Amino acid sequence: MSVNVHVIRTHRPHFGAHSGISQFLRHVDPLRHHVEVHVTADSDADFPIQNRWIRKILRYAVQWQGMEYYKLSDLVAEIKTLRKCWNSNVDIVHFIDGEHSAQYLPWLRRPNARGSTKFLATFHQPPNRLKTLTRTKVIEGLDHVTVVSPEQLAFFCDLLGPERVSLILHGIDSDYFRPGNPPQEEKILRCLSVGHWLRDFAAIREVARRLKSRKEIEFHAVVSNRILPRIPELEELENVTLHTNHLDDAVLLKLYQECHVLFLPLLGATANNALLEGIACGLPVLSTDLAAVRAYLPGNEAILIKDNEPQAFVDAILWLCRHPHIRKEMGASARKRAEELDWHKIAPQYEALYGQLVSHHARAVGSA
Repeated sequence: MSVNVHVIRTHRPHFGAHSGISQFLRHVDPLRHHVEVHVTADSDADFPIQNRWIRKILRYAVQWQGMEYYKLSDLVAEIKTLRKCWNSNVDIVHFIDGEHSAQYLPWLRRPNARGSTKFLATFHQPPNRLKTLTRTKVIEGLDHVTVVSPEQLAFFCDLLGPERVSLILHGIDSDYFRPGNPPQEEKILRCLSVGHWLRDFAAIREVARRLKSRKEIEFHAVVSNRILPRIPELEELENVTLHTNHLDDAVLLKLYQECHVLFLPLLGATANNALLEGIACGLPVLSTDLAAVRAYLPGNEAILIKDNEPQAFVDAILWLCRHPHIRKEMGASARKRAEELDWHKIAPQYEALYGQLVSHHARAVGSA
């Protein structure tokens, strides 16, 4: 029996073709799962009515109870999915970006041949942000929630109970993101930062400033100007190269492969695309000591600094600069960890959850 899954995901224009959590769908067994994906804009672009006053009023109406990420495009996606649930046999609706796209549909259930459609949502934000981005009533209307970090578990277990919450770590395409050819001996150490969300740019700036006299150490920062037109903290630093134009997949991969350390000071975290891409490319990691980061890097793949203390980062960079063999060992461990998190190994966990939700329904219908 094939499980019919309708997926709603938010389009991220700065994501490459191999990035993002929706990559697991490529590895779901098509013989056992029929998956359709609705991609929604992270804006009001999908909303058909152009009148700006109607848009303004409706945007206020859908956000006034606290879901600031929910846009009119998300409303359109839920309406279209409701129509689909009524007209065909949808077993599971999976909201890939729970903070964005799940608000009304879980309360409008449509019985089908196997019972009611099940509603599943994956959430990505840290607990302190979840409180301001989600509604308790919406979460309680879901049949199941998946999270990408152990830190999120308590928040959802308190609302739903542990039996309705699953931890499934974020994965990585380790076939695409991979180490390059072994570089020739160089006297330059390149530290790479990628992304903008919850990044501590002030810490990066201070570390770069303290190391500006060390010509053998370079900093590279990748932030799409589609998201942040400017990064004032990192401007006018001679030892920092900003890559702000949108990088295509091949250019970004090459940059990962040409750098030596993934330098990722964070203000918070659950899962992190850049961290996973970096370790898949065999980079040792220098990041913030957070429980979520430790969940993804439990071994000697990384040096983690508490509270982003700049001098501790400086000391770690200088130590890695002096000990290339340690960098190589850390990089090998990083690559091994990435292979453990490959989507080929993560996708079966979603398959198992889909099967669990459908079989639970079948048992409930059979015993009724």
